[in-house]
Amino acid sequence: MIRYRLAADFFLLVSIVVFPYWITLLVGAVFLFYFRDFYEYIVAALIMDLLYGGGTIRVLNVPFILSFVSVVLYVSVTLLKRRIILYD
Repeated sequence: MIRYRLAADFFLLVSIVVFPYWITLLVGAVFLFYFRDFYEYIVAALIMDLLYGGGTIRVLNVPFILSFVSVVLYVSVTLLKRRIILYD
């Protein structure tokens, strides 16, 4: 299982550089459902905020919006996984 998690971490880091931010967030959301306590998702969002644009999306002018969205999504998925009956 640790090999899959390391492969997912590597893919997430590569997707930060290669893909747009919304694809990386979707890939990370899939990994949130697959792995237990996938904290790397929040770290990846923080890296994207620091790497691209100083943490501000120009439309909203909110600093570190991707990190905020990733924390909200992490908490939501964690609560959702507790509510799903068939989740392992």
